[in-house]
Amino acid sequence: MATKPNRTPIPSCLVIGGCGFLGSAIVKSLLEKHPSCRITAADIRLVNQLADPKINYVTVDITDLASITSVVENAKPEVVIHTASPVHGLGKEIYMKVNVEGTRNVIKACQEVGVKVIVYTSSAGVVYDGSPLINTDETEPFPIVPYDAYNDSKAIAEVLALEANGEKGMLTTALRPAGIFGPGDRQVVPGFITVAKNGQTRWQLGNNTNMFDFTYIDNLAIAHILAASTLLHQHASTGATDPSVDQRSHLDGTSLFITNGQPVYFWDFAKAIWCHYGVYNAGSIVMPRGIGLIIAGLAEGFSKLMGREPGLTRFRVTYSCAHRYFDIRKAKDLLEYEPEVSLSEGLRRTIEWFKAEEAKAKA
Repeated sequence: MATKPNRTPIPSCLVIGGCGFLGSAIVKSLLEKHPSCRITAADIRLVNQLADPKINYVTVDITDLASITSVVENAKPEVVIHTASPVHGLGKEIYMKVNVEGTRNVIKACQEVGVKVIVYTSSAGVVYDGSPLINTDETEPFPIVPYDAYNDSKAIAEVLALEANGEKGMLTTALRPAGIFGPGDRQVVPGFITVAKNGQTRWQLGNNTNMFDFTYIDNLAIAHILAASTLLHQHASTGATDPSVDQRSHLDGTSLFITNGQPVYFWDFAKAIWCHYGVYNAGSIVMPRGIGLIIAGLAEGFSKLMGREPGLTRFRVTYSCAHRYFDIRKAKDLLEYEPEVSLSEGLRRTIEWFKAEEAKAKA
């Protein structure tokens, strides 16, 4: 059992990707948890800015070493939280450029300026190869053949971040979230809402025996802050480099799975969303996974010929039939991480936000 973690207040923090879905949530949590922290939020596009004079918003392109170095030099943060990443579903080239080369640039800039701590946002998908992940912990190796370009790039970037641990006095860690959702989500919940609005909820892919992990955005934001403050304390302590100290109690150089700690049957999660839209008889027609893959393959081929995006893909079939949930005991031990917002409450807040946005659009 790891010892109880000690934490240090965060005096200054640069959040890379600070205007994004996760980054903006981290900025908000920093304001609440560390009100004296000097915050710099950097992103390639300055959107979703919080109206608070404590936050300095700056433009950055992490694929340009000079750009990120200039931002780090001007901010002079003790902590850098690196969340910037393209969304899932794009091409390999953009992932390698942003996630891999961009992360390499972030590390170089931080080392040059003398940053003490980097917390890197990885992904639970880095260990996924299409096989079931059942209560998987951090001993699970990366797959020999990556499942897709996104997770491949996140795995490479995670390795870069962790290999930088201890170099030039800097401590690093990587957090691996699964199924991030919440207000502002553009990846997980919107797809389910679209299915409800299109009247497609009667179809269910697979028999719904597969359990899946999701992570509410505010819980994930707090996990990043816990990691940063824990590493700061370790950086200041002599135990950080003392070989006589039990290394299992150290966060630096490690990766942690972060979820809500409430695995749920995949389609139960979808149905919980649909209930908020008045749909209570979902999943009456069950399509076996094998048939779904065949139909999806045909849909992809037809859509390619027609020059449009397919509504059903083999990735979506595999994803919605996958067993993917994780053991978060390491995060609980090293961070004292406990999800503050339950899955049901997180969904309630998320749907409330989406409905408010829909009302604004109609006004």
